[in-house]
Amino acid sequence: MAESKTYQDAPVTTSLFFLARLPVYDSEKPFTLRYDPGHGLPASNVESEEHEVQVHNMRLHKLSYEECGFQYCKISSAMQYGDYAEEHIIRQKHFPEVKACLKNALGAAFVEIIDLAQRKREASFPISTGTAYEHEQPVLRAHIADVTLESVKNTIRQALGARAEPLFQRHWQFVNVWHPQRGPLFDYPLAVCDASTVDFEADTMAADLVTEHEITETVEVQYSAKQKWYYLAQQQPDELLLFKNVDSRCEEGMPPGTPHAAFKLQTEPENVPLVLRESVELRAFVVW
Repeated sequence: MAESKTYQDAPVTTSLFFLARLPVYDSEKPFTLRYDPGHGLPASNVESEEHEVQVHNMRLHKLSYEECGFQYCKISSAMQYGDYAEEHIIRQKHFPEVKACLKNALGAAFVEIIDLAQRKREASFPISTGTAYEHEQPVLRAHIADVTLESVKNTIRQALGARAEPLFQRHWQFVNVWHPQRGPLFDYPLAVCDASTVDFEADTMAADLVTEHEITETVEVQYSAKQKWYYLAQQQPDELLLFKNVDSRCEEGMPPGTPHAAFKLQTEPENVPLVLRESVELRAFVVW
């Protein structure tokens, strides 16, 4: 993609959080309860550790989606900032244009948007105030997906019904589509890790996210110095960051997904008012 701006070539230095490498996980699966279990029981056994990393500007590097698991593309969008306050407008206006963009960017035969999430950083984040935030906040710990292969198939079945099974016989992916609602983005951008630099056997671990009604399996990431991280510098609302969550060909040696996490830029641009991050994330079923 051609760029008209000049960007600093040097990577940014920041901190990312990872699942700690602890002996307890040799015998106990990481878990988080999204409710109070009571009786003095722990709500989670997940412990994070912080590591300094270099995050490179993906605009300045030639990267292959098939190898690294992510790319970005421009979208011709009719969305205005105020439209994101109304979910029905997102579904009616944004879903179709994102589907068309994904088909073109990835050469896909079929795309269906399965769900969406929005995050609005509050000024106090990441400092805990002791009360729940009004909106979902950026996720600072590196993870690959909110779902595993089997759990995402169930999610797709719920959305598509009988249409899903024939599509599962083809090559498919569950793809995240991420962009800010306002830009350029300087506040807690999203970092993604080149999947070809990840040892998935040694550096990832399934974890359980438990509500009072269901258990969802997620994938946590542990730190390795071999991992190489990127971000889309000064991302605009009409620039979609695409990255794989699940790939049906992972058993054939394809990377199963792309580690990602929000991070704080250590240096903020001069004379640019800081705009708190507001982002939208769509998860798409993409079939070839």
